[in-house]
Amino acid sequence: MTWYPKSINGKSLDTDVSEDVLADSVVEGVSFDSPTFEYYEEPSHAISSCDGCGVCDRCVTHRSARRFWVRAEYLLWSLDGMDLPPLVTTSPDGTDPVDTGVLGQSGTTTLFGNSTVLDSMRSGLRVTLGWNDDNCGNGFELSGIGIFRDEETYQSNRGLLARPVFDTDAGAESSMLIAHPDFLTGSVNVQAENELASFEFNRRHALSSVRGQRVDFLVGYRYGSLDEMLRIDQSSVYTAAQGPIISGTTVDLFDQFEADNQFHGAQVGLQLQRCYGATTWDAHAKIAFGVNRAETTIAGQTTNTVPGGGSSTFAGGLLAQSTNIGTYDDSSFMVLPEIGLNLTTQVHRDMKLTIGYSMMVWSDVVRVEDAIDRNVSQFAPEAPTGTNQPAYDLTTSSFIAHGLNIGAAFQF
Repeated sequence: MTWYPKSINGKSLDTDVSEDVLADSVVEGVSFDSPTFEYYEEPSHAISSCDGCGVCDRCVTHRSARRFWVRAEYLLWSLDGMDLPPLVTTSPDGTDPVDTGVLGQSGTTTLFGNSTVLDSMRSGLRVTLGWNDDNCGNGFELSGIGIFRDEETYQSNRGLLARPVFDTDAGAESSMLIAHPDFLTGSVNVQAENELASFEFNRRHALSSVRGQRVDFLVGYRYGSLDEMLRIDQSSVYTAAQGPIISGTTVDLFDQFEADNQFHGAQVGLQLQRCYGATTWDAHAKIAFGVNRAETTIAGQTTNTVPGGGSSTFAGGLLAQSTNIGTYDDSSFMVLPEIGLNLTTQVHRDMKLTIGYSMMVWSDVVRVEDAIDRNVSQFAPEAPTGTNQPAYDLTTSSFIAHGLNIGAAFQF
């Protein structure tokens, strides 16, 4: 800034004053013109500090946050599939009944099982509601996620059908016939399904906010639910007498396995945001510590109907018999971590579009695949003998869910 004198010793510099006069004069007083300033009026929607929160960079102008916001996201996720053993088999025409569908026999083909099911991408939804209690963006958020129920089914009424098992009494592979052209017609239907849900409530507190970069600490509560189910139904009609079984006798049976997990725990995490103009990168890592209540339910039933003799029903199918039927509960400590990365773009003053990736890991859950025992010591309704199998042995394993998120956020 340059200051220009208006007068010296009471004499205006606007008049002609020789340099000699100025040089020989004793300067007793100088007056100056007041400089002219141009003031910048800051917009009403901007603030230069966060009301003393102590974490914001005061050199950066922050837009005052709207108090409430909501984000809705469409999810395209994949869940860990079920690794199922061979459940339904067939054999070439002309195979003897005793060899039909037996694993290891020439020509035996697995029609369902011996593979992973329910591991393809599926739809889901996540809704998050948040509110801020100060100008620093500290506040609370409530979020719910649901990966929709998916199912895989198989149905067959082939001329040769069987369900393979390992006969512990004989010490070799065997099978239960469903259909054989010599004396038996029948069909089988298999249904497998699972779904995932989660809910969390967090307190968000800013740890630092410097030049477009912000770090938040998260602490709160998390709930999770993971459910799986497998059911096998079969129906057979004897077209010819077989020993004491008369022609026309109908045999209907089912095996059903369910695995339900419910997690409750405390959660902590960090969230990093970095702004580049209207674009924001967001990365978060959370981990919940708590108790998972696991419940496995095994059920089975067989109904025999004899022409002119009525029906009889008893507990037990093939892989679900009196040796393992029941409900089994277990509660154990578990961790549930989640990571995510999102790209957000401001498209309107009150609207943002977001796309990202998330992954969730359950450390110890019960799965349907772990509840299935192919070892069979008797065929229902025979009384348990020998090794008393199939049996249930509590086993837990990890479970991963991950995928893409696409959505929009609104401020109000």
